[in-house]
This record gives sequence, structure tokens and C-alpha cells, in this order.
Amino acid sequence: MEYDVYLKMDSNDVHTLSYILEVEDNLLNMRKYENGVLRILVPADLLDELLNFLHNVKNCVKFELVDVRLNRGII
Repeated sequence: MEYDVYLKMDSNDVHTLSYILEVEDNLLNMRKYENGVLRILVPADLLDELLNFLHNVKNCVKFELVDVRLNRGII
């Protein structure tokens, strides 16, 4: 099972966040950025770890956690 995590953020900050998240190997998959929202795919067993990690990087990159949804196999 996987979850989609949606972050509302400026397009300039997506690049910065991607560099920060690359440090956490195999934690997530950045899917797409559309209409000011970044969609991240994360395995269910790593969801809490990702949310905690995002909370810790909020002082480096400005974003708003918009939603967390069960992924139904939609890429």
C-alpha cells in the first residue's frame, strides 16, 4: 500500500526540496508538480517517517501540507 502526500509550494522550492529529500534514500518518489502542488508517493510503512522528515525541513523550504491520500494505483 502507498500514499500520496500533497504539498502546496512555490515551483522554485521544489528543486530545493528534491535535493534535501535525496538524502533519504528509498523514502519516497516525487511524482509531479502541477498547479502549485507537488505530489509525493511514499510506501505506507514510511509515511510517518516522511511526515516527520517534512516537519523538520520546513525551516529550510516553505510549503504547506495539503493532503495525504491512499494511492489507488494512479501514477
